[in-house]
Amino acid sequence: MQPVFIINSSSIASDGTVVGLTMPAVEPDYKEIITDATLRRRMSRFVKMGVACGLECLGQTSDIDAVITATGLGCLSDTEKFIESIVVNNERLLNPTPFIQSTFNTVGGQLALLKGIHSYNVTYVHRGLSFESALIDAALLVADGARNVLVGAIDEITVASTDVQRRMGLLKNYPLGEGSQFFMLAAKADAAPAVCDIETHTGLIDSEFAAVIESFVQRNNLRLGDIDCVLSGSSVAEKMFGDKAVDFKKQCGEYQTATAFALWKATRMNCANVLIVNQYQQINQSLILVRR
Repeated sequence: MQPVFIINSSSIASDGTVVGLTMPAVEPDYKEIITDATLRRRMSRFVKMGVACGLECLGQTSDIDAVITATGLGCLSDTEKFIESIVVNNERLLNPTPFIQSTFNTVGGQLALLKGIHSYNVTYVHRGLSFESALIDAALLVADGARNVLVGAIDEITVASTDVQRRMGLLKNYPLGEGSQFFMLAAKADAAPAVCDIETHTGLIDSEFAAVIESFVQRNNLRLGDIDCVLSGSSVAEKMFGDKAVDFKKQCGEYQTATAFALWKATRMNCANVLIVNQYQQINQSLILVRR
C-alpha cells in the first residue's frame, strides 16, 4: 500500500469520564463552528458532532477531491424518533424530517453543501470495520491521484442503544462510547504521520489473530520489537506486546468506529512506528500501521 499522509485532524471524544454504562463525548460550542443558527437547530446531535468535527478538520481548505465518512449505527436518535412516531401516530401523518435526517450519509452531505464540495462523496457502514473501509477507500483515491481527501467517522450514544447493548451483554469489557474524528489525507507532506498499511478480518479466533498481527508487521519490513507503541483494543495485542500496548478504549469506550479515535491519538504521538490493533466484539479485527 502506498503511504498516505495525515496533514490535519480533528476530534470530538470522551475525556475518559464514565457516566453509568457510557463514556459520552465532550462536545464543543457548536455556535462557534456551525454559525448558521437555523441550520444548527435542524441538526440532530449526531449531525452536529460530525459536521463540526469535519469543518474543524477542513479549516480554510476548499480544494477537496473526496469526502468519505464512516459510521457503525448512523443517526440513531433521528431513527428512534421516526420509529416512535410510526407507533404513536399509527403510521399516519408522519413528520418526514427525522427520516430524512436519519440517513447514514447526512454528515457527508452537509459538509459538501456547507463547503461547496462537488466531488466524490460516500459513506461506509460496515459494523466494526466501517472506519477502516473508509480509510482504505481514501488511500486508494490518493494513490490514484487525489490531492486532498477528507475521511472521518461518527457514532453516538442514545438511551435506547445503551439499553439494547446492555441486554445483549455487549458492555462487559468497556463502557459504550461515542465520538467523531476527521482526517485530511494527501499523497505527500513534510514531517506528517503516514498511514502505511491497513488490514481487516472477520471472525478470527485469538491464535489466528496473533498470527495475522505478526505477518502484518513482517510484511512492512519490521519486527515486533520495532513497534514503538501499540494502541490496543484487543487482549491479543496486550499479550503480544506487553508494556508497549496502551488500551485506547479506556479513554473513548467501545463503539464501532473507535479506531478513528485511536488513529487520532496516533497522530499526536512522537513515535516512529505505531500499530493500531482493534477487535470489535469478537467479530471484526483490524490493523493500522502509522509511521513517521
